[in-house]
Order: sequence, then C-alpha cells, then structure tokens
Amino acid sequence: MYWLFLAIFILVIMIPDIIRQGMFGMPQERVEEFFIFLLGMAGFLFFILKEHQLEIQRIEKIKEQRRLQQTSKDLVDSYSYIGEVNRKMDMLMRIGSDLSEGANMRNKKKSEVFDSIIEAALFLLKGEGASLIFYNVDQKRVVNEICSDRKCRLIKKKSDFFNMGENIYVKTIDNFMVFSSNRSIHGIRSYLVVKNFDEFQGQDNNNQEILKYLTVQALFLYSNFIDIIKGKTTKKS
Repeated sequence: MYWLFLAIFILVIMIPDIIRQGMFGMPQERVEEFFIFLLGMAGFLFFILKEHQLEIQRIEKIKEQRRLQQTSKDLVDSYSYIGEVNRKMDMLMRIGSDLSEGANMRNKKKSEVFDSIIEAALFLLKGEGASLIFYNVDQKRVVNEICSDRKCRLIKKKSDFFNMGENIYVKTIDNFMVFSSNRSIHGIRSYLVVKNFDEFQGQDNNNQEILKYLTVQALFLYSNFIDIIKGKTTKKS
C-alpha cells in the first residue's frame, strides 16, 4: 500500500511537467490544481482505507488473543476438574475399601473411616467445617458426634438439623447443609452437617448422592459398633 503514496507523491511533483496547457476550458494553472487536488483526495482515501484495514486487523488480533486466553483458561479448568475428579475417586475408593471390611474392622479403623467421610464432605462441598452426628430419634438426644475440628466448636447443633420431612434426606438450614440417613437402626439416625458450603457444589446432584450414601454407611458402621458392644455385654451377663 505504501508504494501508492510514493506514486502519488511523484505524480504531484511531476504535474507541472505533465500538464503543459489548459484543458476543459480552464487555464493550465487551474488544471494543475485540479489534478493535484484529485491526487490528494486519492492519497487521503488510500490512507483512510489502510487505517480501516489496520483497525480490522487490530480487532481480529484482540479477538484471537481473547480466544487463546479462553482456550488456555478452559484447558486449566479441565485439568483442575480432572484432578478434582481423580481425587474424588481416590477418596471414595479408599472409603469403599475400608467399608468392605465390615464387622472385621477395628475400632481405630472405624474412627479413620468416620474422619474420611467428614473429609469427603468438606472436599465435595468446599465447606468450612463438618460434623457427623448420631442422633437417637426416640430419646431425642445426640449419642455421638465426630467433628472436623475435634472439639466440635465449629458447628453448634440445632434442633432443626434433626427435623427432616418425610422422604427428605437433604436440606439447607441457614449456612448449613444437612444430610440424613434414610433409616434408623436401634433408634439411631445419622446426620452429616456441613457448614459454609459452596452453593454450586451443594446443588450438584452427584455430590448430594455421594454424601447421602456416606451418611447411610456411617450409620451402618456405627450400628455395627453398637452390636459388638451389646454382644460383649450379653456374654458377660
């Protein structure tokens, strides 16, 4: 494009040598001025056209950079998601492997499984704290509680935690998300409470189903522990 400006510049300089007489009823000077004006307009139009092309190229470059940034972000998000899924699978496989021991599980191992369930709840819902509560529905009292902060100060128990409607095993109370077992054993029902959970993760059906399942498994594990204690008591008597 720049060679056009050079050509126009040369023509403007050579106009007096090219035009040696008047034309169209105009004197030579007016004809020269007219052609210089036309060449100037042509140069100006070429300049505007070039500037427009550069602006289009600049916009396309910005769009391409944004596409690359979005692609890079999507790639990072994909790797993060894959990493999170892998960690989730490892965690569930570890818990599942521990639960498969059933009645043969030692008390220390059971405690580790309860801790793993709480860890899974915190990881899946990105919560600030979690508590696994075993509640006697007949006596309306908590018989055992296992918390992420050990001293169970992070989550203050509310009576609303244990007031689940019929066939409702997940509910939100203020900044708490509560999961309940779908049955009671020896009058005891298990509840998994997560504090300050991530709303997006909390609405994920997969996360809800996983935590409902773990809440039920925690109850089975705890009831097995109670059966062992009762069995020992019966033998002594």
